[in-house]
Amino acid sequence: MGTVSEFPGLTGREQALEALEQLQAERSSGAEWENDTLDRFLDGFASLLGSVENAYLNTDRPVPDDPWAIVAHVLRGARSYE
Repeated sequence: MGTVSEFPGLTGREQALEALEQLQAERSSGAEWENDTLDRFLDGFASLLGSVENAYLNTDRPVPDDPWAIVAHVLRGARSYE
């Protein structure tokens, strides 16, 4: 496990809240996602959350110690994870 954050300066649930704000801004600006419906997004979220350790290992990144960091990463990854 590690302490890597894609949200410098943010800790704990602030990371997940920032990820949600970014996702909302993307959708509001018309960004295209592979998982572009709520059903597809939630399916991607569940699939990625269920295999998150492998997703980190496959990309040579340490699994964060902070569970909120994992939630933030999974939220962002759910846009396209199958």
